[in-house]
Amino acid sequence: MSENFLQDLNEYFSKKYEDYDAISTLPSYESVTISMVLKNRNRIEEGEVATNEVRKIYYQPQREKVLEECKERYVDNNFTFSVRVSPWKMRFKAFFGVRALHGKLLEGIVVKYGEKPEAMPEKLGITQEVWKKTLRGWFIPEKVLLYKLGLQLALRKEDFETLMRVCGAYYDFADARDVVVKYLMDYRIFNKDFIDAAFKEFRIRPLF
Repeated sequence: MSENFLQDLNEYFSKKYEDYDAISTLPSYESVTISMVLKNRNRIEEGEVATNEVRKIYYQPQREKVLEECKERYVDNNFTFSVRVSPWKMRFKAFFGVRALHGKLLEGIVVKYGEKPEAMPEKLGITQEVWKKTLRGWFIPEKVLLYKLGLQLALRKEDFETLMRVCGAYYDFADARDVVVKYLMDYRIFNKDFIDAAFKEFRIRPLF
């Protein structure tokens, strides 16, 4: 496995991760001011760095050490179901055969990327019944299911972000898992060994 992969992931994570409460309690963390970051750069032309931006690991004087401490202390307490129940209006329409937008989009994307919709439940780790009800509109996919789908099908960024938006999901950069998945999707890294290595690097439970 390329050593550059993990180096790039670490740098990306340092720039994106936003759990400032967790970062600020790390032993090697130091307070960083906007002046320290800008140094001699032109403030008028470049603008001031946002206060929260300078609290990220990337701006730490000992950022590699701070990042390692962050990994050591990180506890993956993420738990969500694969789907959530749709609002009653959507379920009412589904009862009369009106398919929800997210169901149509899901099926369309699966077909677009060369897969058969009926083959997806096994790959996603859900039952046929849950998948069928999701396509109809009874259920809405949660992020964990969307992440599995995006990585399994190697979705392009625009397709994945459209699917996320339609399903009411968004990246939370205070969540290490979301940062890692965003990196994998942004740089189109879909090799299972690399995905497993990325999750292992940050002590995150694997999706597959």
